[in-house]
Amino acid sequence: MKNSKLALALAVAISATISLPSHAGLFDSVVTSGWGERPIAAKYKIDTHGFNVRVYEWTPKYNKDVRCVFVAGSENSSGNACYNVEEMKKAKK
Repeated sequence: MKNSKLALALAVAISATISLPSHAGLFDSVVTSGWGERPIAAKYKIDTHGFNVRVYEWTPKYNKDVRCVFVAGSENSSGNACYNVEEMKKAKK
């Protein structure tokens, strides 16, 4: 009986969180609350015509030779890519 009440309360909380746009990040925040954070190496906006494009760059925790880039646009478009820093330096020469 106790478990069924707990399950019902959890289901109501999850459905309320998912259905309310103002609380859309609440469920994600609760689920990922114990996760560590990586410092962002750089963040900036790109000047594009009519779109709000943001770029975030970081170095993965267990691979210091790689740089990753996440690009997010205002029109629900986004993308992620990672590249080897040394190979990129060689390619620029």
